[in-house]
Amino acid sequence: MNQTDKVMNEYQNFDPVTDAFFFKTGSQEQVIFHGRNYIIKKRLSAAEQATMKSLPNFVRAASNLYVNVNKITNIDGNTLHFRDEFAYPRTITVSKRTLEQIKRLLPRTPGFLSPEQLI
Repeated sequence: MNQTDKVMNEYQNFDPVTDAFFFKTGSQEQVIFHGRNYIIKKRLSAAEQATMKSLPNFVRAASNLYVNVNKITNIDGNTLHFRDEFAYPRTITVSKRTLEQIKRLLPRTPGFLSPEQLI
């Protein structure tokens, strides 16, 4: 399998719930998923968007931005870091209130570095 086949396979098998680091909602039912090293735009109905937004692993970080707490690898101040073994690093800055909400929901996974562990 060459590189193009791998990319197409990843795009076709994309699961927003498990693969997306975060997503942004836009106009005309468009949702933009940010992941490993891609940005995928899809049209989702209002009902599909409501379902995505209500999932427990997605937290509202801004008016149109939802973060997958299971994909956060590090927190530095008010900045959330996303990365996996193949991904380019991605970051998002959130408010302190949102950060506290996210910290309560963070999974207790080995490899996650909380700010307290960095000191």
